[in-house]
Amino acid sequence: MKKNDIVRFVKEHYTNSPGYEYVKDWIGIVIGATPSQDNRLRLRQVPDFEEIEIMWTIHGETHIMGYDEEWWNKLSYEPFEVISESR
Repeated sequence: MKKNDIVRFVKEHYTNSPGYEYVKDWIGIVIGATPSQDNRLRLRQVPDFEEIEIMWTIHGETHIMGYDEEWWNKLSYEPFEVISESR
């Protein structure tokens, strides 16, 4: 995942976590991706991030949200899937 990729939450994120089904229709663009200082590799060979910022389209409105290393590291899976890669 890198800047300008188009992403969405993986199905596992909202089906295995009661109360999170509202995110299933969110589509976003990665507007910032800061690798962690040690840049360790995570699941599926994806870099570890200090923070990722995503501009989401939610029911016709735009919202920018940041996902920091503390949030990311609580998960045992990759929460986002890239649906269109930037060049």
